Amino acid sequence: MTSATFIGLAALGLLALAGCDRRASSPIPPTLLSSSNGPAAGRTNAVTGPDALAEEADRLVAAGKWTEAAVAYEAAAKGRPDDEELHFNLAYLYTRLGRTNDAVVQYGECLRILPEYAEAHNNLGNLLRRRGDFPGAIDHFQQALKHSPGNSGAFNNLGTALALQGRVAEAIPNFVRATELNPKYAEAWQNLGTAYLQQNRVEESVRPLEIALGLNPGLETAQRALVRARRQLTAHH
Repeated sequence: MTSATFIGLAALGLLALAGCDRRASSPIPPTLLSSSNGPAAGRTNAVTGPDALAEEADRLVAAGKWTEAAVAYEAAAKGRPDDEELHFNLAYLYTRLGRTNDAVVQYGECLRILPEYAEAHNNLGNLLRRRGDFPGAIDHFQQALKHSPGNSGAFNNLGTALALQGRVAEAIPNFVRATELNPKYAEAWQNLGTAYLQQNRVEESVRPLEIALGLNPGLETAQRALVRARRQLTAHH
């Protein structure tokens, strides 16, 4: 089984856009609503000023209008260039729109302003991993964990980047830690079992894969890996 099996990244990055607040523990927040209560009553179409533009962008995000929201965030960021949340939200939207290079730039701006922003490090790491820049991705995942050591998604992401670089033995402790922090993290259990299987630790691979499938029976990678593990164990008995 090749390292490409390490793709089960639900709730931890750009392959599964789930989560909540902008500073939630998950790598990619599902909504980008600020602490405001939404558009003020009587709002007109003529939106000016960075605060009003940011609120308008939040409203557009809530309505699923990604392109329009990005335009509003761009305008807001021009008026508040040192607001890390505007850059973070803009990077998120660029990612949703497939504008990866622009997203990388915006996460970079976010981190220039707030270097300890763990979620930005995590998201940027995922973008770099998708581009094949595994050293860069690993560095940002490590930075995310430095500032947010309880982030199970960042541990799984770091393990994934290491595994995709062929450093499976180094990836395993990160998958283990992800499952310790979040025992219901099906994809981390899947990655742990797959990593054990790649290391020919076949007996050890079975339990994580069974747990993964118990939590999420639809994980195809775990299904295939478990079939392979059981076949190998049967052949040796």
